[in-house]
Amino acid sequence: MPKIVDHAARRTEIIEAVWSLIVRKGFVAVTMRELATEAGYANGALARYFPNKDTVLRAAFQRAFDATNERAQAAIGDRGGLTAFRLLCLEIMPLDEVRLAEARVVIGFWDYAAGQPDLVDFVDSAMATWREEMRMYLGQAQVAGELAPDRPHDRVVDAVLAMTMGLQVNAYFSPRHNTPDRQMAVLDDFLASISNRPTPAATERHT
Repeated sequence: MPKIVDHAARRTEIIEAVWSLIVRKGFVAVTMRELATEAGYANGALARYFPNKDTVLRAAFQRAFDATNERAQAAIGDRGGLTAFRLLCLEIMPLDEVRLAEARVVIGFWDYAAGQPDLVDFVDSAMATWREEMRMYLGQAQVAGELAPDRPHDRVVDAVLAMTMGLQVNAYFSPRHNTPDRQMAVLDDFLASISNRPTPAATERHT
C-alpha cells in the first residue's frame, strides 16, 4: 500500500526549518541546499513543495503575518474601537520571543524583497489588510466618541504602522532600549495623543 504523505504537514515542517535558519543565521543562510539539510530532506527534494527560494521565503513571511492575525483575532474577540486597535498593534510589536522571531523573519524579508517588484507588492498587500482593519477600528472609535475629531484616519494609520515597523527593527537591534514596557509606553503615549478618553488600563495589555 503506498505511503500517504501529508503535504500540508510537510510544507509546515519546511517553513519551520526556514524560520529556524533565519533566526539563527539570518537570511543569507537560506539556500535551498541549507534548507534541505535543516529540514532533513535530500538535496532537491524540496522542489515538490517549494520550487525555489522566493516561494519558500514568501511562505515564511506569510506564516508570520498569519500568526500575528490569529493572535490578534483571539485577543480582540468582540471588542472594537481603540481597544481593538491597540490590541492589534500589540500583536505586531515584538513584545516576546515569539514576536521577536517573527520580526526577524519580516525584517529579513523586507531586505530580500527590495528591488523585486512582485515581492514588494506581496508585502504591500499584507500591509493593506492591516490598514483596512485599523481604519475600521478607528471608524468605530470615531462613532463611539473615543477619537479626537481632528485626526484623519489615514494619518493615524500611517503613523502607527511606521511606529510598529520601527519597533520591530529597534527591538531586534537595540533590545535594551526597546523592552516590552518601553514599547507599550510608546504605543500608549501615541494613543493618548489621538484619544478623547484615557487609554486602556494596563490590565488590557496583551503580552
